[in-house]
Amino acid sequence: MSDLIEPSSFAAKSNPLFWISLIVIGLILFIFFGTDRGVPVIASEIDSGADTVGQIDRSLLPPPGMRARQLIERVRAEETPYPLESIFEKAHEYDSEGSLADAHLLYFFSAREGFEPAMMKMGELSDPTLFRSENNLLDRADAIQSYKWYRKLADLGQIEADEKIQNLQQWAVQAWASGDPDARQLLLLTQ
Repeated sequence: MSDLIEPSSFAAKSNPLFWISLIVIGLILFIFFGTDRGVPVIASEIDSGADTVGQIDRSLLPPPGMRARQLIERVRAEETPYPLESIFEKAHEYDSEGSLADAHLLYFFSAREGFEPAMMKMGELSDPTLFRSENNLLDRADAIQSYKWYRKLADLGQIEADEKIQNLQQWAVQAWASGDPDARQLLLLTQ
């Protein structure tokens, strides 16, 4: 009788991988067929009863940088010379409200056109000694870009830019010792 398998002991000895596989397959089927994976429903769509699934709500905020691009387009069409001081002030306004893309584009436009405060701002935005990621469009500091903006200002006679270049050189010496490749490149540029 010991050769016969009892039904109650067989159920206890069944493979647990079978049950785990069954549960995983069930979850996968639930995810793909049991959930709504479509466009999120907006409260106004529910209220209006409109069938707007798959349509884009165009009343949302403009994409990052769009306001700056529109302003630059208007300025280019209307005025020469460009009102660089007011563009710089608008960039500062965007910066203070957290519209980093708009601010960065306007700072860059003003700096490229030769407005010295904007050139200084562009240098400071990428300066590794001043860099703060929480209020910057850039992912990381860029010592080379910073040096280029400061160098342009120094060539225009800005004493503060010379001081910033010296600070960058001191940073580069320390960072090069720890293996920073940007520091090495900056040291090669400044010698």
